[in-house]
Amino acid sequence: MNIFSVQQDIPGIEPVFLFDIFGFPIAASTAMIFLIILVFAVLALIVQRTFKTVPTRFQNLIEMLYEGMVDMLNEVTADKKRSEIIFPVIGSMFMYLLVANLLGLVPGISEITVGGSPLFQTPTSDFNTTFGLALGSIIVINIISIKEWGIFAFLGKFFKVKEVFQAFKEGIGKGAISLVDLFVGMLDIVGEIAKVISLSIRLFANMYAGQILMVILMGAFAYIIPGVWYGMNIFVGALQAMVFAVLVAAYYMLAIKPSEEGSDR
Repeated sequence: MNIFSVQQDIPGIEPVFLFDIFGFPIAASTAMIFLIILVFAVLALIVQRTFKTVPTRFQNLIEMLYEGMVDMLNEVTADKKRSEIIFPVIGSMFMYLLVANLLGLVPGISEITVGGSPLFQTPTSDFNTTFGLALGSIIVINIISIKEWGIFAFLGKFFKVKEVFQAFKEGIGKGAISLVDLFVGMLDIVGEIAKVISLSIRLFANMYAGQILMVILMGAFAYIIPGVWYGMNIFVGALQAMVFAVLVAAYYMLAIKPSEEGSDR
């Protein structure tokens, strides 16, 4: 046995299923999600009971995190009112992804097994999780866009039929150009699908690749180098959570009407 290496199996790309409940398969990533919910519930109780007028170190840390997220969101929206509206969603998404990305790095978590399979799997290393989160985000953003613009104006961004008729009334040349705009508008539908694919694959690929590289480094040399990579994984996990949340906020701002009052920063 080589004391300078730790032999582990390289995790597969497919989810690890533990058992079924009423015919629905429960994956190890789902078990981790419930663990994250429990962590947030306990954290909420601690925050509620310990917050005081004179802040403790823990309270200062929470307030710094909150202010940092608000500042980040204001940089994206350039509109404090819009930031206040979407902060509960974007902030929750960021915190969920941050904990989901980092909790799997806690020593011993991956060693808990049930029937020879790991009980917990990092949710963001399961493509089903990242795809579901991305799809849900884009669907909600489009629903908000419909509410902002109205159903006909919303569809008009993709199917510019009215503009084609008006252009042909002004001349054949303008009509031909309007057909190009019609085609480009229909391509925007592909763009919405691409947003889902881009968001989900970016997050999944980074987190899954991090797991693979960690296993390889641990198998080659169990100490110094994996320690450095462990620190890099923490940084990448936090960065990917921020990137996902910022992109969703940016897509939200693109989907709504421009603020009539301008930015209020």
